[in-house]
Amino acid sequence: MTGETSERRVVITILLVSTLLTMLGIAGVLRGAYDLSLAPLPEDVRELYGPDVELSEIEVELLEAQVSNPYRRPMAAANVVVSGLVLIGSFMLSWRRKPAQWWIKQAVAAKLIWIAAYTVSLVQHIKVTFPPMPREESGTGLPEVIGGIVFVSLFSGALHVAAAYRATRPDIARFIEAKTKAQT
Repeated sequence: MTGETSERRVVITILLVSTLLTMLGIAGVLRGAYDLSLAPLPEDVRELYGPDVELSEIEVELLEAQVSNPYRRPMAAANVVVSGLVLIGSFMLSWRRKPAQWWIKQAVAAKLIWIAAYTVSLVQHIKVTFPPMPREESGTGLPEVIGGIVFVSLFSGALHVAAAYRATRPDIARFIEAKTKAQT
């Protein structure tokens, strides 16, 4: 009975971690594909959102900086590749393949390097291109924008690390090994 509940817990963990890795991989691939296909901005960025949406000046500047980043397309292509690696790792984990844990470690390491490189390139580009702006009524200025970008990157990195940590635990390795031996 105890072995069955332990096995069930490991199966549920594998499915949850695999689902999280799949969602992270799909999000990265879609974001990378979107950035690769992104057309130049119209003269007035507000046209993209329609007449009902109010954009602050800092939001317009941030969107323009993201699109005008000279590293946008190479970083987008790299995002598609490393996110694809995360996807492959999640599938291997779902299928209980022996190299799944190694693959996930390598894919998440590559994704973390990409997150750091993307964050640094975007922050540097924003620092160079943002005109000096007084703080708006909302209290948003350049330091807050950069802080928000760094926070989102840290959150994404933490999600990837947490998923990789759980996917590479010894109980998962023993379960995969036992299932592989049972199949042969």
